[in-house]
Amino acid sequence: MTTFQALPPSPTDAFPDLLAPAQDWAPSCVVFDCDGILMDTEANWTEVQRVVSERNGLVYTDEMQRRMMGWSAADVADAIARAAGADRAAVLADVLRTEAELLAGRLVPIEGALDTVRAFAERVPVAVASNSTRTILGVKLESAGFAPLLTTWVSSDDVARGKPAPDIYAEAVRRLGFAPAEALAVEDSAAGATAALAAGLVVAAVPSAPDGDPVPGHLRVASLTDPAFRGLMARWLG
Repeated sequence: MTTFQALPPSPTDAFPDLLAPAQDWAPSCVVFDCDGILMDTEANWTEVQRVVSERNGLVYTDEMQRRMMGWSAADVADAIARAAGADRAAVLADVLRTEAELLAGRLVPIEGALDTVRAFAERVPVAVASNSTRTILGVKLESAGFAPLLTTWVSSDDVARGKPAPDIYAEAVRRLGFAPAEALAVEDSAAGATAALAAGLVVAAVPSAPDGDPVPGHLRVASLTDPAFRGLMARWLG
């Protein structure tokens, strides 16, 4: 089997020294990532990448999994197609089909996610910004019960470039009607946090993969139920 070509380096070095926001800062809106923050679909997404890679004669390693965490379906398909010398459109169709098959019946909210989104949504507008395609993202949010709590959601189909480019977060904040510096992003991956930081949001990093690339952020918490994060919520929401 063939190995992947070298993947681009982690973009997180662009944000080496991030300071926590001022004590009197509070978010005017909140933008959540989806996978790994609201629902535990990262294992399924890893399996999608592995299955499609191996169908195309590629060796899918732990390093590939670590580096592709948070990538869009389009970017994963590009990497597989380039490495395998395969048709990019066919690979992308296979990625999307396999993802839909593996997600069926597995959309379970992460502990504390629904309560967290609901608490914010009662006080400020809330959005989701995800590298999922529009159809898949809608299915996820509707099935797991988040959709009624959200003002909007933005998928990789709604912008020119997926994460780690800033487009998805910039569009989410634009739809919510606030400046990026007034918005809190909640992210678990290096690609997603990099996107939010590049768009100018304050980032709460909630790493879901301890052995993954470092997740940059102004704030770092263990989970949505972390007492430190709950304390911040209490201060922000009053």
